Amino acid sequence: MRKYLVTGIAGFIGSHIAEELLKRGENVVGIDNFYSGKRENIEYLESLGEFSFWENDLRDLRNLERLFRFEKPTHVFHLGAIASVQKSIEDPIFTNAVNVEGTLNILELSREHRIKRIVFSSSAAVYGDEPTLPKDENSVVKPISPYGYEKLMGEQYMKLYNELYGVETVSLRYFNVYGERQDPTSEYSGVISIFENRIKSGDEVKIFGDGEQFRDFIYVKDIVKLNILAMETEKARGETFVCGTGIKTSINSVFTEITEKHQKDISPKYENARSGDIRESLANNSKIREYFAIDNFIKFKKGIQKL
Repeated sequence: MRKYLVTGIAGFIGSHIAEELLKRGENVVGIDNFYSGKRENIEYLESLGEFSFWENDLRDLRNLERLFRFEKPTHVFHLGAIASVQKSIEDPIFTNAVNVEGTLNILELSREHRIKRIVFSSSAAVYGDEPTLPKDENSVVKPISPYGYEKLMGEQYMKLYNELYGVETVSLRYFNVYGERQDPTSEYSGVISIFENRIKSGDEVKIFGDGEQFRDFIYVKDIVKLNILAMETEKARGETFVCGTGIKTSINSVFTEITEKHQKDISPKYENARSGDIRESLANNSKIREYFAIDNFIKFKKGIQKL
C-alpha cells in the first residue's frame, strides 16, 4: 500500500499536493518546521482527512530517520526548502544546509528505506540570467544566486542517486508558480500574491526595475498535476522536466491585470532592480507535453480570478 511523504507540507505548493492526495483517499505523512509554512494549511488538510504530521527540520537526520522507520513511506514529494533568492544571498550557509544537506538527508534515507520514487521540486533559478530563451531541459545552467546553485545541486544529487543507487527520482524545474494559499506577507512570496494583497487593500505597490522584465507564470493546480504525473509515469524515471506554460507575462502586465480585477485606479512605485533577480524567464515545455500528454494549462487571466 502506498504512503506518500510530503516534505514542506505546510507550504504553498506542498499543501496543494497533499490536498489532492487526501482527496484521492491516499495515505499521507507530512513534515514541516513552519519556517515559512503555515499552521492553518495543516489545519485545512486535517479537515480533509486523517494524515500524519511531523514538525521537524530537514537538517535533523536523527528525527528524519525516526519518521522513515515509524511511518514507512513508499513515495516522496520533496518540496521542503528555503525558497528565497534573497535569503540565500544574505545567508548562503543556512540555505545550503537546508536546500542541499536536507535534500541529501532525504535521498540517503530513501535509499536505506527503499523508497519507490522521489519527485524533487527544483526551480528555473538554475538558469540564472543566461539570455537564450525559451529554456528547456538542455539549456545552459548558470545560476546567479546561491539558491539557484542549491537547486541545481539537488537535481544533480537526484540524478546521482538514480544512477548510482537505483533510487527512482524525477526533478521538476518550476517556473513562477502562483495560486491560493501563497502568503503575500512572506518574504518568499511571489509577485502575484504580493500584488493581489496590496492592490486589493489599496496599498502602494513597488515594482523593482522597469517592470518590463517577464516571467512564465504557472497556476499551482497545474504544478500539482505535473507532480502526480511525474510520480506515476514510468518513463519519467531519472528525468528532469521544465514546468511552465510557455507564455510570457511582464510584471507591468501582472499589475494591470490585478488592478483591473479589483477595479482600482492606482500606479506602481518603481524602484531599483534587486541583485540576484532574473530579467527574463520563459519555458519550452515540449518535454512535459510529450511525456505526460498534457497540453492544457490554466490561463493567467483565469488563474488570478481564483485568488
